[in-house]
Amino acid sequence: MYFRLYDDDEGAAPVDVTECTREPTAYDHPTNTNIKFWDLPGIGTPDYPDLETYCEKVQLEKYHTYLIFTATRFTKNDLELAKKVRSIDKKFFFIRTKIDENVRAERRKRSFDEEAMLMKIRRNCLESLGDLLTDEQDIFLISNHEPENWEFARLTQAILDALTRYQRESMTLSLGKVITRSSNEIFQRKADVLRGRIWKVALLSGAAAAIPVPGLSFVVDCGIILKELSLYRNQLGLPEMGSTEFVQLHLATREKILSVYLTTAAQLSGVLAPYAAEAVLEEFTRFIPFVGLIIASSMSFCATYRALSTLLTDVEDAAKLVLKEAVEKKAADLEQESD
Repeated sequence: MYFRLYDDDEGAAPVDVTECTREPTAYDHPTNTNIKFWDLPGIGTPDYPDLETYCEKVQLEKYHTYLIFTATRFTKNDLELAKKVRSIDKKFFFIRTKIDENVRAERRKRSFDEEAMLMKIRRNCLESLGDLLTDEQDIFLISNHEPENWEFARLTQAILDALTRYQRESMTLSLGKVITRSSNEIFQRKADVLRGRIWKVALLSGAAAAIPVPGLSFVVDCGIILKELSLYRNQLGLPEMGSTEFVQLHLATREKILSVYLTTAAQLSGVLAPYAAEAVLEEFTRFIPFVGLIIASSMSFCATYRALSTLLTDVEDAAKLVLKEAVEKKAADLEQESD
């Protein structure tokens, strides 16, 4: 969900001191073409003077979920829009932005208390929303420039929970490294989605084994497993070998990462060694009349499933070590700043 874009990058929504969005504008997700974000204009402008005109022009009912943003207070128009969204049985979220700017401004005070400040902002927003919301936790305080802080992760999880299963899985795998690392819960969501697709991938292995061509099953299995392993590393945020982040990690963590940085069939052979006997047996059984291909297909499916399960667990363990070091480094930096 979160990817680092500067305000003037290609593909970024226009940002200015004056109104930029005059009509609904779609923005593609940077890595998933199945996801689109729509930037809708605000109500109360000459082009959209009232709710009725607004709903008609922006085709309000065609969107799945609504995010209502403000950098100050929620207005009467925001309130009316939320009520309309609720009436068409759609989910909406109230989001208070630019929390980083509020924190920087309040830090100039000797009596600065971040928790008290956040509570004050939340209650102020709740008061402006009247009886539409009763729980302060239904308001999310975020900074687009610091997604690892405040409630960006909590907002992400709330949005995921509002989607259908297919939409949720697609969105989960579209989350960038920053937001994935910012929350143990989001990290685990990704791992669970990846684990849930193992059986589908293993089916491809089983299908290849059903083709009576000697050696084909092994070649296909290697390609499938290496491609899926690369996906695991990318999704769970392992740093690239040789990168600055990788070099700065503890030796034990680097060794753990290296153990899952397999990119060739030769490197993968060590992981597949426990299934070597099964592979040989699979080659023989495929030529047994009538039932041979069925048996070979089942054996290939099981071997690939177990191999992928083991590799995913190893990648998870490596990624958790990276996360642990990142948390420790952040805590040390904060302590140094306070000194």
